Amino acid sequence: VLPDASEERWANQDGAFFIEELDKLGEGYEYEILFSEGDEAKEKQNVEALIANGAEVIIITVEGSGAGAVQAAQAAGVTLIAHDRMAKSSTETADYYTTFNSWNVGKAMGKHLVDEAKAKGYTSTNKADLAIFAGRVADWPNATYFFGGAMEEIQPNLDIFNIININDEFSDLAFYTEATFNDAAKDALQAAMNAVDTDWNAETAGTKAAALVTNLESTTAPNVGSNDVFVLAPNDDTSAAIRQEFAKMATPYSGYYTTGQDASDVTLASLLGDPVNGKGVQTMTVFKDTHKLVINSVTIAKNIIDGKDGLTGLTGGPKID
Repeated sequence: VLPDASEERWANQDGAFFIEELDKLGEGYEYEILFSEGDEAKEKQNVEALIANGAEVIIITVEGSGAGAVQAAQAAGVTLIAHDRMAKSSTETADYYTTFNSWNVGKAMGKHLVDEAKAKGYTSTNKADLAIFAGRVADWPNATYFFGGAMEEIQPNLDIFNIININDEFSDLAFYTEATFNDAAKDALQAAMNAVDTDWNAETAGTKAAALVTNLESTTAPNVGSNDVFVLAPNDDTSAAIRQEFAKMATPYSGYYTTGQDASDVTLASLLGDPVNGKGVQTMTVFKDTHKLVINSVTIAKNIIDGKDGLTGLTGGPKID
């Protein structure tokens, strides 16, 4: 069960890879792929339909919390594998969870901004402008971990940055690492993320960036601290939308440095020097091998069908929730 066939990743990356890997299982295994159209109610209906059709294992990438899907699967005794995003209710979680190391993805993004700012000569007495955006807070733990990892790199270097967000929720944020992450860290990071939550949606990200740009241009000195701006953007789609708003400034920044992840076609065009098809300039992305993630999810499902421990042949990490 995948979130939305209209989104590039689920239709043409994970979706296509699932077909490829499930077809390889051969005779004796049957599968069906359903899309939830970005609707949690439809998502639960999809899970219930698969259960009614006799599904023994369901792999799901949830749109929201996945609470309905978890409850339906557990009530029916069906194993649920959360693919890329955790599926959980207030009391129950999916049986398995396949994920990238989201904290390290965030660290790579934060480090890029710090490294580029230092390379441009910014210091505590010559600060670089920094704008911060986050993914969907409800996408736990992914978005929180991306943000936490980025802040682990940025916070020790905040003295070289001038935060230009309309409301600064970040300067007084306590410092957390992946090793020290706990419930207090989750609450604090998500509280800071709320105002800059893009919902993983390009239009939402663009709207919030436009508001920020309007606020900057309403002052007498629009480029508050520097000729360059450094933007923590949560992924490639939102990054493209955000930079297009900054490009509309009457007095644009002369240098634009921004993050992203997923190595989308638009971002690759930008990184290869094509700002037209790249929708402006993006200076980094983090490539995450979605094919490998699909292979892991399918391997767990096959193990369960074959009567083996789900993690046979795979490496398990720390539990989430």
